Amino acid sequence: MNTIASAIDRLESVLDRRADFGHSTNQSVTTVAAGLRCSTEDGSWTIESDLGESLGGTGSAPSPGSLVRAAFGSCLAMMYQLRAAKHGVNLTSIRVLVETDSEIAGMLLCETTSVPGYSEIRYHVDIESPAPHADVLRVIDEGDLLSPLLDVFTRTNSLHRTISIRPAAA
Repeated sequence: MNTIASAIDRLESVLDRRADFGHSTNQSVTTVAAGLRCSTEDGSWTIESDLGESLGGTGSAPSPGSLVRAAFGSCLAMMYQLRAAKHGVNLTSIRVLVETDSEIAGMLLCETTSVPGYSEIRYHVDIESPAPHADVLRVIDEGDLLSPLLDVFTRTNSLHRTISIRPAAA
């Protein structure tokens, strides 16, 4: 916990002196490897994904939906741990359950009332802690407020698309 709290203090100190500090642009590149299996390079990480057999994939890797739920749950859990370290609140266990509702019709049919994404996202936070209830609730509330992925899901983001179409090599 001291390492996490020290890192937060150090970064907050830099932000106090330089408001522009920490701005970054990140990127990943995803390539279809075979069938529906994809490989994504993100920095030094390689992340594989696939769809299940019922959708024409092989089920050889997590689906994009699984990766989204894992990323969201991880982001929340990490934010709770960060805020707990910041405030010196001991959390002995953190568990985040993420549930999403979706309809396959939204992903496959152009003429449908179903949305292609999630119609609802729910998460349940289960924390064990010897700290007072109010301290733990403060950690959770601040973690939610500062969670980058919770922000992505709840705020409309600017989105831009560019396209390159090249002739196939002979």
